[in-house]
Amino acid sequence: MRNRAVRPRPLRWALVAGMTGLGISAVIPLVFMLQAAFRTQLDWANSKIGLPTTFSLDAFARAWVQASIGTYFINSVIVTVGAVSLSVALAATSGYAFSTLRWRGRTFTYFFILAWMAIPPLLLMVPIYVEMSDLGLIDTYWSVILLYSALNLPFNMYLMTAFFRAVPVELVEAARVDGASVHTIFRSLLLPLSVPALATLVIFNALYVWNEFVFALLLLHDDSVRTLTVGVNQLVGKFFFDYPALLAGMLITSLPMVIVYLVFQKYLVRAIAAGALK
Repeated sequence: MRNRAVRPRPLRWALVAGMTGLGISAVIPLVFMLQAAFRTQLDWANSKIGLPTTFSLDAFARAWVQASIGTYFINSVIVTVGAVSLSVALAATSGYAFSTLRWRGRTFTYFFILAWMAIPPLLLMVPIYVEMSDLGLIDTYWSVILLYSALNLPFNMYLMTAFFRAVPVELVEAARVDGASVHTIFRSLLLPLSVPALATLVIFNALYVWNEFVFALLLLHDDSVRTLTVGVNQLVGKFFFDYPALLAGMLITSLPMVIVYLVFQKYLVRAIAAGALK
């Protein structure tokens, strides 16, 4: 018994070392961004890595003014809230329809939508741009809100369908016996049970929408609707790079998603423990 207990120990140490290495590799870029954002341009010119010799917020001020971060931040919030709300609503209703309701063509429609997960979105750039142009949605919030919702729908639908199928059938049948309608079962029974799964979708979708760059650059050209990830890119010049301001802008961009993750973290853990991601 003692030998059996000792044998796995090197494997555990290897696993701990590997996970520690992954954690450090994830933290190093954040540490580099933090130390550079609070440095002056003179500090950066003297040394690319090191603690600030003079603690300064000038880089944040330059990033806020030169990249119009205030306007772009509001645009990103509007796009993220709109896209996440629409995608989560579609995921909840479609998951309920595919898991609980019985209707003709359900299986074919489910696998047809699911098949779009295998198609890289970048392959659709040209037809998406042409379609948005024909609809007159270029330089509008709706262009990216509808696009992000459509791109996230297959995975969102799959997760919510799997979650609703895991709900005991007896609960749904008991609600039907009590006279609950289809809409009442969804609204009063399944939605409260699906809060962990919905919170998981909020985290995943918010992270994707907030950080998405390619389609925002393709569809949003005007400064009045441009999102933060595209706006911060303006700090990169052709002949001059203000790296402290650029990294300060990147830090401002990343902080909201860190807050979102911390707020919804307990729901994410609860969803994983409940098997919502199986």
